[in-house]
Amino acid sequence: MNLQSQVAKWLADNPAAGEFWRRFRRRLTGRHKKRVVMLAVAGIVAGGGLIGGAYFYDSVQEPGELNLTNNTEIFARDNATQLARLGSQNRVEVPLEKLTPQVQKALIAGEDKHFYEHDGIDLGGIARAAWNNFTGGETQGGSTITQQYARQAAGDLEISYARKLREAIMARKLEDNYSKEQILSFYLNTVYFGRGAHGIGAAAETYFAIPPDKLETLTVAQAAVLGAVLRQPEGKDGYDPAQNPQNAQDRWAYVLNNMIEMDWLSQQDRDAMKYPAPADPKAPKAGELQSPESAKSAAWGYNDRATGHIIKYIEAELEQRGVKQELRDRGLNDWMSAGLRIVTTIDPRAQAALEAQLNRGAEGSPMRAQKDNLLAAGVAIEPGNGRVLAYYGGNNKGTDTDWASDAEPHPPASSFKPYTLAAALAANISTQSIWDASEMKKGVNGAQFDVANAGRENSSLSCGTRCTLETLMIQSFNVAFFKVAQKIGPDKVATMAKNAGVKTMWTTAPFQPVHLDKGVPAGRSTFDYHVGFGQYPVSVIDHASGMATLAGHGVYATPHFLLSVDRKNRQTGAWEKMASGDERLAPKQTIPRAVADEVTYVLKKVPSTQGHTLSGRQVASKSGTWENGQNAGTNAHAWYVGYTEQIATAIWVGSRDHNATPIKDPKGNNIFGSGLPGQMWENFMNEAHKVLQLPAKRMTDGTGGRLGDRNAGEFPATFGRDREWPKPDRSKPPRWPR
Repeated sequence: MNLQSQVAKWLADNPAAGEFWRRFRRRLTGRHKKRVVMLAVAGIVAGGGLIGGAYFYDSVQEPGELNLTNNTEIFARDNATQLARLGSQNRVEVPLEKLTPQVQKALIAGEDKHFYEHDGIDLGGIARAAWNNFTGGETQGGSTITQQYARQAAGDLEISYARKLREAIMARKLEDNYSKEQILSFYLNTVYFGRGAHGIGAAAETYFAIPPDKLETLTVAQAAVLGAVLRQPEGKDGYDPAQNPQNAQDRWAYVLNNMIEMDWLSQQDRDAMKYPAPADPKAPKAGELQSPESAKSAAWGYNDRATGHIIKYIEAELEQRGVKQELRDRGLNDWMSAGLRIVTTIDPRAQAALEAQLNRGAEGSPMRAQKDNLLAAGVAIEPGNGRVLAYYGGNNKGTDTDWASDAEPHPPASSFKPYTLAAALAANISTQSIWDASEMKKGVNGAQFDVANAGRENSSLSCGTRCTLETLMIQSFNVAFFKVAQKIGPDKVATMAKNAGVKTMWTTAPFQPVHLDKGVPAGRSTFDYHVGFGQYPVSVIDHASGMATLAGHGVYATPHFLLSVDRKNRQTGAWEKMASGDERLAPKQTIPRAVADEVTYVLKKVPSTQGHTLSGRQVASKSGTWENGQNAGTNAHAWYVGYTEQIATAIWVGSRDHNATPIKDPKGNNIFGSGLPGQMWENFMNEAHKVLQLPAKRMTDGTGGRLGDRNAGEFPATFGRDREWPKPDRSKPPRWPR
């Protein structure tokens, strides 16, 4: 049986292949039929190319079915400030309409100037590839844009006759089902431009610093550079302007000349056109030709920002809200490459204000003059809804230590006492109850522990050894709060901290986390009485959350970073909201309002004693300093925490080697919570309220000491010399006795 008879029999025995062959031939002109027959013969001889062709025609995925890798972009709450662009590939799909018609043509003039005229197939190229493969010649390219896209869609970059057959069949299917504009859009959003840029959206930004949402500003001259690069983006003979400038400019001229030939560009406009100028490496500008070095620091990635640390929180929230599961159901297992647009709670103005204080690289930052071992972390939260306004755990790419996270807890010291005071109030102990805060020495007067007041002496108190709990909070005497924990139980203090927002505390020997939201250990089994004055480490974000609950009158809202999640509709180019990504606020009254407001009443008296009042605003705050156990007389951790009605903030300062090196200022003096952390807290809070244009609000006063039992302390609370405080009449509004 001759070869022609073999082909006829094979087509008769394979109906799908026969139908494909008939449809394929109907689309051909007479002058091409001989080539196709030759190609078919070569395919049969070389191993059944038409069988593969029929299979690919029936099974090829159409563009709308493909889950292309696209960058996920993360923005601040203004929906404009980009915090990060993530993904395994640098790709951002953009609608074709973002490009002017002439720019579109500049991008394809070098690759396929007859794109608008053919049916998607370069028959000559297919035949040459088949013949060269059959005869042992060199493999060749020469595919149309439709074929190139088909190859990208199939993930097949091999150059051979078999690939050419598959390309041709897939290209025919594309041309049957899609318009030229749609095919061009598919191609420009998937083709590789070099420098890690996939698609025109990433390419324009990588080569010219033009972001995807400004793509309409791309010029013909710039587009011709990108169109030239497509021929061979990388390699010693490639067309990257930085690697082979002469090659690149020659190819650029070729692209423009093709445009003239096709009447897409006038000779006059061509003569006036200049090759784009290279950017100054020290001060690159948008529109100039960027170097590969500047491209590496473009928008793809974390941008070396402090907000890189929030990515881990974003991912956790996407899982919790079901977004990642929804993506998995669509066959998208990598959320960073799923083409999401995520809007966060981060306010760029507040973030800038926080970094201006804590980032030693920022001009004017108080950290700039500090010793090299010192670092700072801080978190600001909006009371009532839990939105994290600003976050600083260190200025890096999100891969190094995050000093504000649960991974790096720090002993809060006296800044923890507001929770102990709240626990006392919840146990019916008034802020006006009387306590002896004298230093405790084990074995003296029945004391079982050694507890000091961190350098404070009772002699500094006008009330001596009979002081109110309010006074001892303002003056920050440890012993009194140790005794409160003894009286009510350390588990009650830990429970109050949990209710405020401290979800994890660490034990000290051994050092390990205790997740309070999974249950607070009873009695002294895990935390001892020292919890009353902040021995056990907590994270900066948890501490800020606790302050936000007190500021919110006892209403706890889970601190979070995720506001909304959108995913682009690849057919329309429009962003569509993913319902599973919506912000889910579920504030809950976890501390009685009267208790929270009474704590605020006391904490409002602290700032004036430490010099950290806010301009024209009422504020509640507390400092904390933890001594360095390895170096007597020095400190290891310093905090300042506090809030207004609108912002709650916690700031910590410590050493990057943890407790090994004491924290000292440039003059060698110990740093205390009321010092450097307090100053940065005050500066940030003043600036944040100013830039956010938050009006001054009066803070709730509480009852002024009338909540709880004044006689619940160590000693009776007397009014005058010999009369006890009257018990409050709860049937009427409380009043001071006259």
